[in-house]
Amino acid sequence: MKPSLLVIILFFAFCGTLTAQNTIGLPQIINYSKSDYQAGTQTWDIKQDSRDILYFANNEGMLTYDGSHWKIYPLPNRTIVRALGIDEEDNIYVGGQGEIGYFSTGANGNLSYNSLKDQIPEQFNKFADIWRIEIHKGAVYFQASDRIFEYSNKRIKVYANDWLYFKKAGTTIYAQDKLNGLLRLQGQQWIPVHTNPKLNNTLITGITSIGADSILVSTQADGIYYLYKDSIIRHQPPLSSSNANVAARINASELMIGTTADGCIVTDFNGKVVQQIGRTEGLQNNDVISVFLDRNNNVWVGLNNGISMIAYNSAVKYITPNTRNELSGYSTKIFRNELYIATSDGAYYVPLNNENGDLSFSKGNFARVENSRGEIWRLDEVNNQLLLGQHTGIAVLKDHSSVRLSDRTGAWLYKPLTAVFPAEETLVGTYTGISRLKYQDGHFSATNKAEGPEESLRFLEIDNNNNIWASHPYRGVYRLQLSPDQRSISYHLYTENGLPSALSNYVFKIRNRVVFCTTKGIYEFNPAANKFTPSDFLTPVFGNMEIRYLNEDADGNIWFCSGKTIGVVNYNQLNTRQPFSITMIPELNGKILLGFENIYPYNSENIFIGSEKGVIHLNYKKYTNSKQVIKVLLGQVKAFGKSDSIIFGGYFKERAAHGYTQGEKELLTLPSSYNSFHFEYSSPAYGLQNNIEYSYQLEGYDNKWSAWSAKPEKDYTNLPDGYYTFKVKAHDNLGHESSVVTYSFIVAPAWYKTIWAYLAYLLLFIGVLFLLYHWQLRNLAKQQRKFDEEQQRLKYIHQLEIEKNEKEIIKLQNEKLANEIHYKNNALADASMHLVEKGDALGKVKDILAGVYKKYGNNPEIKDALLLLNDAEKNSDNWDKFASHFDEINNDFLKKLKSRFPTLTPTDLKVCAYLQLQLSTKEIAQLLAISVRGVEIKRYRIRKKLQLQKEQSMTAFLNAIAES
Repeated sequence: MKPSLLVIILFFAFCGTLTAQNTIGLPQIINYSKSDYQAGTQTWDIKQDSRDILYFANNEGMLTYDGSHWKIYPLPNRTIVRALGIDEEDNIYVGGQGEIGYFSTGANGNLSYNSLKDQIPEQFNKFADIWRIEIHKGAVYFQASDRIFEYSNKRIKVYANDWLYFKKAGTTIYAQDKLNGLLRLQGQQWIPVHTNPKLNNTLITGITSIGADSILVSTQADGIYYLYKDSIIRHQPPLSSSNANVAARINASELMIGTTADGCIVTDFNGKVVQQIGRTEGLQNNDVISVFLDRNNNVWVGLNNGISMIAYNSAVKYITPNTRNELSGYSTKIFRNELYIATSDGAYYVPLNNENGDLSFSKGNFARVENSRGEIWRLDEVNNQLLLGQHTGIAVLKDHSSVRLSDRTGAWLYKPLTAVFPAEETLVGTYTGISRLKYQDGHFSATNKAEGPEESLRFLEIDNNNNIWASHPYRGVYRLQLSPDQRSISYHLYTENGLPSALSNYVFKIRNRVVFCTTKGIYEFNPAANKFTPSDFLTPVFGNMEIRYLNEDADGNIWFCSGKTIGVVNYNQLNTRQPFSITMIPELNGKILLGFENIYPYNSENIFIGSEKGVIHLNYKKYTNSKQVIKVLLGQVKAFGKSDSIIFGGYFKERAAHGYTQGEKELLTLPSSYNSFHFEYSSPAYGLQNNIEYSYQLEGYDNKWSAWSAKPEKDYTNLPDGYYTFKVKAHDNLGHESSVVTYSFIVAPAWYKTIWAYLAYLLLFIGVLFLLYHWQLRNLAKQQRKFDEEQQRLKYIHQLEIEKNEKEIIKLQNEKLANEIHYKNNALADASMHLVEKGDALGKVKDILAGVYKKYGNNPEIKDALLLLNDAEKNSDNWDKFASHFDEINNDFLKKLKSRFPTLTPTDLKVCAYLQLQLSTKEIAQLLAISVRGVEIKRYRIRKKLQLQKEQSMTAFLNAIAES
């Protein structure tokens, strides 16, 4: 495209300076420090291949980034890599100190380095740094300070000169030398570009094509030149007091210049400064070495210490009203072509000089609204005036100043009682209930506070029946009604009545209906049932989702906040089966202001969202019209066994319609010991990683695809042998889904599962059957012998059982006899005692009769009685009979005792017999008609005759004799 003369003239007329105002919206900047990518500090060049993988020329080698994983590839001599170039086959050419070559896909998908230094003519084989690499018409050019190498058809040609700069612009390669200035390559010749000035005494830092025959030439210290048909038409003075390191085109109409001390300066092709991005705006440091625009229109800058990605062309921008103080943005309002922001420390405003389109590109500096101090919670436009909900009270904006109408208490929001303009009465939700504003003669004035609930009412809505609904997050829901004189308010508090809880209820007005956001969906009030029921038109959209905020835009879309996330319900759908869709904005997750959510949908290109750090600007039209193609890349695949092994490095060799794919020759068969795997994958959607989710499936193991997850890796352990295909895909929050990437591999069976092993198993089985047959024959014979032996043993056992039974019978008989003996001994003892008692009685009777006989003379009858008693005593003292019976019962005890101890007297035998009968000493004394002392003396004498020791028991000794 040929530029017009007017553009050329305006190029100089509108050149900007660093003192110019910046745009109010700043792009998101993602900074990657050395600790993130684990490489050197400086990054000299940036390129991107057809896979969308990014490559960085770094102090420690070539660095790669696929959106999730960083990898470093050092050169053989560990030199600094300063330049990169990528050809159509995705070979990555690199240049460093004394080294040139390229990385290509090697074995198992790993990048391998191929040096070209050996092909350089010997006289040119020693050189310093390679500063730039360009690929042109199949040839690769490496530029050093004193030579340019041309690598073509596997040969290297050398152009020796004092080269200062080298760059391809459009279809032409330009170079600069100290003598001739700017030259262009034509065939094999360098042809001078006849410019005036000659550009041989200034250092060029960038050459950018801006049309079919026009280029921009940026210099280090002399500004920018406009080259048209080999002639310098106009030049721009330096944009910065610091040197310009690099310049690159970043979109259809803008150029980014990287400086040594002022960060990045964005200009249009007319030379007008659009924006400056440095440390103040979030860049890691201001020394920019390289600039690169990727396929997603993100700008990557290599810094003197780190790498940064600037989402310059993103739909999301950040507005900071006070760069010196990090303020929360509570509310936003565009009023009289000025943007007002209510913050945690006053209100700020900036004029909008970009009335149409994306207002974030409007340039200006924010100013504080005078007299606005402390929190400004809300900005509401009522009757063409801007009301401020201040911590210090009710206020209205007058000439960029906050004028308080009442300082009774803090104000949350304003709700006019009628939609008719102008509204004469406006309700104010305050810290202590509801206040009122009266509008008359173009002015607001505070009236007496309406009596009502003394609660902090931050959420107010008025339904079609003039009921005022207020919600308190910790109390419940109030229904209020003004009295006819509007001086008092009657109210009713609902804590349940169908609501899930009295906590976390928020009231809003959507589609002219008052709705209540709860922890379990959205509800409406049913007057007939006097209770809250799920909303019939919003429940199908949100279900039981927790909703904290709702707002409706001019197109009928509903913006909402749920937890820490933000989204929009789109109703402009062509699908009649489902008239809506939900678009989440994951880039803003965790950035909204919880508890004070605010979304101001001014139009589709300007959505202002309250944030913890100022205000977020969303160009929703640009966001939804994004045509970005979602890709998924399979990175490293590691197998784990006896040792770890990278079986795939992330680079397929075979091309397909949608990219690279695995070839048949790349199918690996792994030993059975390697049966655990780690897969890494990513999507090169740089800056949008929060939007990306992955799903995977391992065919041969998984029955279905996994659930979507943001985790860019997966592990499998202890896989059995078999053929497996790992499949992975990605999608974003807008529903764009990538094609499926697959990787197949085989886990070989263990040696004991091979066909040779199975043949061996068959032969072994046959041999085992043969051995089993003969073993069975021997076993039968052995079992027969064992059977016969067992029969003999059983007979023997049977005989033993018979003998045992006989012994048991004898034992029982003996026990019976012993019991009988014991019984008879007891009987003898009882008889003996009876005799003793009888003898005592007869003796007493005899003594009485003898006394009577002596007292009354010779009475013959008494005498006869005394004679009978004497005969009875003689009969009771029949020891022989007792001894006979005792021996019969006690195994001839007395005979054995007499035979073994002949010195024992009859009285001694009696004492032993009585002791065997277990009679007490007293009872023995009675039977022997002696004293107890006499019995003890007899026992002592018997022990001596029996020759018993002191420790021996006489009773045990006698029992032993009885049992012998």
